[in-house]
Amino acid sequence: MYSKYLILFVFFISSVPLLSQTPPAYISDSLQGILDSSLPSSISNSGAVMGVHVPGQWSWYGSSGHAISGMTSGQPASIAHVDSKFRVGSLTKTMVATCILFLEEDGLLDIEDPIVNYLRSTLIDDTIQSSGTVRVRHLLNHTSGISNSADNTTCQQDVLINPAGAHSLEEAVYCGASLGEIFPPEFAWAYSNTNYSLLAMIIETVTGQSYKSYLTQKIITPLGLLNTEVPSTNQIAGDHMGCYWNIGSWVDLTIINPTTYTGWADVVSTTEDLNAFFKALLEGDLVNAASLAKMAVIDPASYDYGLGIDFYQVGGVPYYGHYGEVANSSAMIYCELSSSIAPDGYFISYNFNVQGVDMPNLVDVPVFDLLNSSPLNVNEQVAKSTFTFYPNPVDDVVTIALNNSDRAAIKLMDITGNVVGEFTTNTSVYSTSLSGLASGSYLLQIETDGAKEVKNIILR
Repeated sequence: MYSKYLILFVFFISSVPLLSQTPPAYISDSLQGILDSSLPSSISNSGAVMGVHVPGQWSWYGSSGHAISGMTSGQPASIAHVDSKFRVGSLTKTMVATCILFLEEDGLLDIEDPIVNYLRSTLIDDTIQSSGTVRVRHLLNHTSGISNSADNTTCQQDVLINPAGAHSLEEAVYCGASLGEIFPPEFAWAYSNTNYSLLAMIIETVTGQSYKSYLTQKIITPLGLLNTEVPSTNQIAGDHMGCYWNIGSWVDLTIINPTTYTGWADVVSTTEDLNAFFKALLEGDLVNAASLAKMAVIDPASYDYGLGIDFYQVGGVPYYGHYGEVANSSAMIYCELSSSIAPDGYFISYNFNVQGVDMPNLVDVPVFDLLNSSPLNVNEQVAKSTFTFYPNPVDDVVTIALNNSDRAAIKLMDITGNVVGEFTTNTSVYSTSLSGLASGSYLLQIETDGAKEVKNIILR
């Protein structure tokens, strides 16, 4: 099950680059099946990309459906590819928090400093008007009490009417702060994009350079993230995912001025680059151990949020990173699983071109269940395949043909190894209906004449 938790993460991953090795075939097939099954039906031509990296073992990157739906932006429909770029949404916040900790390590600020130390007093007194002292840390962990700019319907309508319009950080702060204080600083927790607009302003004040330039200099360039950028144009260059939002009717925000999201959701990346960034962060290749420890501290006023990182549990195992939505749905997560398949956990990132996808239940839980299951001897080699079956994927009836026998015990298992169907046959060709089972990836096991073989089957 998917739930939140309040513990500190532990950094124990060995420092190795992302590997190009591929996983066992049944893992690849199952991951592709999970991704295929997760596509929402709320919009035609929905699509998704996903990347899974198991440190020291293998990496898998897949795509399903469409990148661009061909709906309203004037761009023709296009197929999603494994390296399609996308707007990462609030995953940007983890990068911005990292930049703030860089500044602290360099002695240029302290996260306990009042924000008035770095922002003009009129902005603090006339626009934000907090009832107490707002500190840099309060912005990082959303305990500032400053209202969320995304809740300002007037500002939101302005973007929907003119998505190509430019917006300054000052305007973004006003859109949030003008709604009034939610609570005094550190009294409670409330997610607010305005906090990260203010952090972008602080980065620019302290460094004397643009927020985009500093993030690029400190994260993108050192890590060699060739497909990651803070864009300067309205349209993402090259192959990219769309952004579709249903607000009573569908709105296409694939092409939008990136200043709409400055500091809190403006980064563009790929699943491989996101996995590489988060792995480097957790291994201490970016900020130091002391800074990492601070990122994991959850304020008593906060339920599950550290400094730019959100904390959860899946299957009772620590699961942390960030989710994001800007007319799409994205995630960047590390899971502290220790199984035979993923002994040192795994990194996962993904993007759907549609907002509002039930990501935990459609992706996080099934991938966890897959990588927490035993291999079930799927990788054992047999001298000759004992059976074939068709079609695959299957809509209802599957036909199994035995190659060397006319008698077999047949089991259909879900990806965790639970038996969901069991049959015997006394003929070399056997057909059965799989109706009533949920769509997804399953394992078909055939035992005949002392030989046992398992193959992956996908039910649509």
